[in-house]
Amino acid sequence: MSDLTRAVVFASPAEAERSVAGMPHLLRTLLCLQRAGIRRCVVAGGASPPSDGRLQAMVVATEANPVLDDGEPCLVIERGTVVDPVLVTGLRRAVKAGEAVDIVRDGARVRVTGGKSAVGRAVTGPPPLMGTLRHLDDPEAEIETALLEGLENHRDGYLDGLLNRRLSRPLTRRLLSTSLTPNAVTGIGIALGVAGGLALGLPWPLGAVLAVALLVFSSVLDCVDGELARIRFAESDLGHVLDVTGDTVVHLALFAGIALTLGRAGAFPDRDTLILLATGVLGAFAAITWSEVNEARRHRVWCWENRVLDGVLSPLTTRDWYVFPLCFALVGRLDWMVHAAAIGAHVFWIVVAVLVARVLRRSST
Repeated sequence: MSDLTRAVVFASPAEAERSVAGMPHLLRTLLCLQRAGIRRCVVAGGASPPSDGRLQAMVVATEANPVLDDGEPCLVIERGTVVDPVLVTGLRRAVKAGEAVDIVRDGARVRVTGGKSAVGRAVTGPPPLMGTLRHLDDPEAEIETALLEGLENHRDGYLDGLLNRRLSRPLTRRLLSTSLTPNAVTGIGIALGVAGGLALGLPWPLGAVLAVALLVFSSVLDCVDGELARIRFAESDLGHVLDVTGDTVVHLALFAGIALTLGRAGAFPDRDTLILLATGVLGAFAAITWSEVNEARRHRVWCWENRVLDGVLSPLTTRDWYVFPLCFALVGRLDWMVHAAAIGAHVFWIVVAVLVARVLRRSST
């Protein structure tokens, strides 16, 4: 990471108050810079720094043109330019010390000044980095879509990429103009998830079909609440607690629905199977927690084990696992699932534990 920690944002009073994804443009830009690691910001062009408790970086305004050739690197956000934290973080990583960069795209422009002796390079067209570089005059839908696409979550499961994110982003866009809070969306998603889990206890096939519909919608809302919080810079400890608690409650409801179905069919598993399942679930939880706690240490080593852990096994701990009981429910054979899960959980935690142990042993040498 370069020593690029200051920025200048040019914005007129009218531009500062223009709404971008439900927030004033200048406030969004400053919060974006702060999240990407910029610690000092100068607002130029006539706009006044917004008053907002989320702003922790030092922000000052100036009437005159700020000095940009004092030898210290500076990120310059030109008038009407919309950026996101992904783009700014990428610039901070990519720009070399003493280098000046100028990136232009359809009227939007960001520059990095490197001081008097800087070696410059200009880039036109789409930026050579990930992230959003748009202009305030671009269509609102395109700006919001670009910002939402920059909110990727590295812990997304397979279904999130294939289905949930495709459905959540259009819904999140429509919620940006409402007063609905991320925590309210979380609450609605939990309620639908609990209803979906318990629906498995209804007679087949109505229960299975209803459970699929409700749990899919609940999973979509589980993506929407995070997107809404991140795009509004409204993440909170309460939101995290609600998210984790909600997942647990929905899991319990799903197990309850399975138990109701098996009990009604007289196929409730015996004690030995339940013990095998419970120990397997606990082992899987412990193994994947061990993997996540040591994630930074694991990533010091480039190896196939990490690719399997992060790309194959970790996604299975998301709501993706709902696919298994729902598939068995749709064919009316939930009794098969319990025995399969009891064996599969043990296979899962053993494989995870072996791979983590191999990586950690290699990282310590």
